[in-house]
Amino acid sequence: MTSAAATVTAAARSRPAYAIYVVLVLMVAYMLSFMDRVLISLMIEPIRTELGLGDTQVGLLVGFGFVLLYSIMGIPFGSLADSSNRRNLMVFGVLGWSAATAASGFAGGFASLLAARAMVGIGEATLSPAAYSTIADRFEKKRLGFAVSLYNMGVSLGGGVAMLFGGVLVAWAMKTNVALPWGDLTGWRLAFVAVGLLGAPLAALMLLTVREAKRRRGAAKAPPLSALWALAMNHKAAFGGVVIGYSLMVIAAYGAMLWAPVHFARAHAMNPAQLGLAFGVIIGLFGTVGLAVGGLLSDRSAKRGHADAPVRIVLASAIIQFPLMMGAYLVSDTTIALALAAVGMATVSTIGGLQAGTLQILTPASMRGRMTAIYLLVANMAGMGLGPLIIGFISEHLFDGPTSLGKALALVTAVSLSAGIALLLITRKAIIAAVQDNDRNEAIAAADAV
Repeated sequence: MTSAAATVTAAARSRPAYAIYVVLVLMVAYMLSFMDRVLISLMIEPIRTELGLGDTQVGLLVGFGFVLLYSIMGIPFGSLADSSNRRNLMVFGVLGWSAATAASGFAGGFASLLAARAMVGIGEATLSPAAYSTIADRFEKKRLGFAVSLYNMGVSLGGGVAMLFGGVLVAWAMKTNVALPWGDLTGWRLAFVAVGLLGAPLAALMLLTVREAKRRRGAAKAPPLSALWALAMNHKAAFGGVVIGYSLMVIAAYGAMLWAPVHFARAHAMNPAQLGLAFGVIIGLFGTVGLAVGGLLSDRSAKRGHADAPVRIVLASAIIQFPLMMGAYLVSDTTIALALAAVGMATVSTIGGLQAGTLQILTPASMRGRMTAIYLLVANMAGMGLGPLIIGFISEHLFDGPTSLGKALALVTAVSLSAGIALLLITRKAIIAAVQDNDRNEAIAAADAV
């Protein structure tokens, strides 16, 4: 390519339309990763029946079985995101987690399914540290809230499509038999394989159309991990409030995502097709609206000069979410419970896009990948690891009957949201000071670079 052509191409890639296109592709990748992640929640009952599992084992499959390596591997992958080609890292991850999802369909028992879920986690650990770093390098701070929320729509859209598509897919798979040389493939096994095959075309699209973003720090070497630790120690209250406070809220969010469909199946006698339609709309539509509104409100607040714009929206959303989700888990009328869950999911998702956005304004560009990975380590170990396991354990050992899971969800949600809200309120002034300090340092670095 000639230098003139390269200049034109680089200019085209720097345009807002291309930046939005890249976020949309990343959103689709996140959507696929979340489909692979939550599809199991729609198929828990047939899996549990075939493999003879209890709620605690199910909690391990949807929780620690996935999230342990997902969280741990986020640290080295975050380091790679700060120092290497982020596009290639994400392509590698898409292919890896898709292959592991397909492998889940061939699990012979609890141990092999747990291992496959762990491999899904390793693959998906590549995505968000690289994606958030890429997005932050493509958008100015005042537009970052919406861009990050757009990417996070992959959670709501992925969860929604997983439920809608999963309900249809499970119904189809239960009546379909694919003959293979070593045996027949049907039911939940066929569903895993079908979803896993979707990764190859997405990886090809990313490889052919997404280019590595120019880093705002230029070609400077990423600072060592000790510099990241020093930053966190200089602002202990701010990073502690954000990382721990948000992580507590994630427990409530993933409880709704992973266990609520099972609760409605048991307490309200809903079949997979009904669950797929209901939660496809709840997660896909209401969740997506919540993400978009949260990002727009955060950007609006930032333009008004509020340094803690995303934190303000997170706090408001968590307070509104509290009574809605409690009602959704405890009300006996199915229609009312679903309506409360729908509005509640909008507020749950509002928080989702702003968690990483807060870290981007707290952290220098050269450290964002690793800081995001550290946050994801804590948040996912709490929300996707410990949360589902505690909910399953409480449901199995503390309560009885078809409503036991709803009572466990309500209890864990109340405790986690209360603690998260309190911690953010206590550390809010420290968060504002840390954001302002980061702004000053970035302005000085930009002036020195001129």
